[in-house]
Amino acid sequence: MKKIHKIILGACLITATSQVAFAQNNLQWETPLIKGYGPIKDYKNAAIQPDKNLDYKVVFKITSDKIKDGVNNKLWHMARLMNLLYVGDVQKSNTHIVGVIAGKATSMVLTNEAYKKRFHKNNPNLDILKELTAHGAKIYVCDQALSEHKIEQNETNKYIKKSLSAIIDIPTYVLHGYVLLP
Repeated sequence: MKKIHKIILGACLITATSQVAFAQNNLQWETPLIKGYGPIKDYKNAAIQPDKNLDYKVVFKITSDKIKDGVNNKLWHMARLMNLLYVGDVQKSNTHIVGVIAGKATSMVLTNEAYKKRFHKNNPNLDILKELTAHGAKIYVCDQALSEHKIEQNETNKYIKKSLSAIIDIPTYVLHGYVLLP
C-alpha cells in the first residue's frame, strides 16, 4: 500500500510541476501599457523583477532605421521597457524614459504628409510615438540631424521635441543619472 501511495504522490508532483512549467511557457504576449507595441510575457517567478522603489531613468540612443514589427526597433524596445515596468508595478512617477533620435532614424520624425512626400507611404512610427509620449516618454530629435537630412522644422510630427544636438542630449541625461541604452 505504501508503494502505491508513493507512486500516486510522485505522479501528482510530476503533474503539478509540469502544469506550472507549461503555464509559464504558454503565457500570452501582451502589451498592457503601450497598446500594440513592445509585447511582453509576465514571468512572475523570474529571478530579477523591476524594483518598485527605484527611479528608472533610461535614455535610448535612436540612430538606426532598423525595423521590428513594422516600427523603429528602438521605439519598439522603449515600448517593451515601459510595458515591463508597468506590469512590475513601477509607478509612473518612477518611470523616466527618453529617446534621442539622430542619424538614419531621423526620418521617423516627419509628419505623415512630409513622410509620404519623401517615401510614398505613411509614416509607420506615428502611432507608437503617440503611445509612448501619451504614457510619459520624452522623445527628442537632434536639430543637427534635421539639417543633415534636409528636414524643415515645420515637417516634424507633434510627438517630437527638438534639441540642439544628440551629442549634447545623451551625455546631459547620463550626467543626470540616466542609464544609456545605445
